[in-house]
Amino acid sequence: MLFLRVDHPAISCRDVEKQVEWYCKNLGLKVVFHNQQNPPSVLVGYESEGTTIELMPVRHEGPHPAEAPRFQPGLRHLAIQVSNFGEAYDRLKNLGVHFLFEPIPSVGGGMIVSFRDPEGNELQIVERQANPLRPEGLSPLQ
Repeated sequence: MLFLRVDHPAISCRDVEKQVEWYCKNLGLKVVFHNQQNPPSVLVGYESEGTTIELMPVRHEGPHPAEAPRFQPGLRHLAIQVSNFGEAYDRLKNLGVHFLFEPIPSVGGGMIVSFRDPEGNELQIVERQANPLRPEGLSPLQ
């Protein structure tokens, strides 16, 4: 297959190092690449999955991410899959994360809840009972 998977989304950050620290502490990500520049660009990810998130410096000012309507055109959130929704939700709540709404059923199955990182980017946690891309998952008509 020519196109394999999503490699990484990129998030422009006003303070990359602070964001890296928050993503690692709160979401269990690890630094997998740091370009050693000031300000840096950093890839964080989960060792077992190979998927990364690029945290890179803001180069052009714009509106604060939390000011953008949740359903306006464009990339709206980044979802992190978890193995135990209740445990992940409780962990984030205990770390002082403010949720945008109470947990709800997710498109494609499982539960989701949204929250924001320190710079206002919307994130979600999601637990799926089945992977929609595998034979035991959803059919295209569900």
